This record gives sequence, structure tokens and C-alpha cells, in this order.
Amino acid sequence: MIRQRFTIYMYKNANGIVPVQDYLFAGTNQKDISIMINVIQRLARVGQDLLDTNMAKPLGNNIYELRKDRHRILYAPYQQGFALLSAFLKKSQKTPPEEIKTAIQRYEQILEYNTVVPLKIPLD
Repeated sequence: MIRQRFTIYMYKNANGIVPVQDYLFAGTNQKDISIMINVIQRLARVGQDLLDTNMAKPLGNNIYELRKDRHRILYAPYQQGFALLSAFLKKSQKTPPEEIKTAIQRYEQILEYNTVVPLKIPLD
């Protein structure tokens, strides 16, 4: 049975800035870009089944964390897929509360104003 892929969106602010895209491609080395794209591809393929692995975990308030090595992408369910809200390099054991707060605010904006763009990188 072929499983339908989930659509991946990225939050876009009022100035047209896409923070997750900027994180992926600004100053990140090729290996790290490949690692994070692979994790995003897996989210597109299996959705929340990633929660059964060490690649994702719930943070509360409908916010989830994609995890690979020291990179983190916070995301939330959106329409028939997921919205990538923020990305950062994890420097401590615990996810910084300000990152979670930012993700929640962005998610609220997405739900109210549909401030997203579809992901424009190959998903396989």
C-alpha cells in the first residue's frame, strides 16, 4: 500500500523572511544541510510516526521538535501536513523556552493568517 505524503510548509513572516529556510542555508555546512533535509523528508513520508523514534518529540501546545544531532526544527500540524516554525542549534540539554514561545507565536500566526510557503526542496 502506498502511503500519501504529508505536505511540508514553512512559516513566513510579514517581511517575507522564512526562518527555517534561512537556518538551513545560511552558514550551515553541506553535511548539516543534508542531515536536516533527510529528517524533513522523513517527516513528509511518515508524519507523526516519527514520534516513535528518537527523531521527534512533543513539546506541548501542539508543537513538536525534529531532532538530528545538535540541530532542531520546531514544527506543528497544519492542514494535510506540517508547518516548520523555527530552527536552531541546540546548545543545552533542554529546549530553550524562548524557542518554544517563538514557535507557539508563529503557529498562532499561521492558523490566523496562513503565513506559510510550501517547502521547495526535493523531498526524495
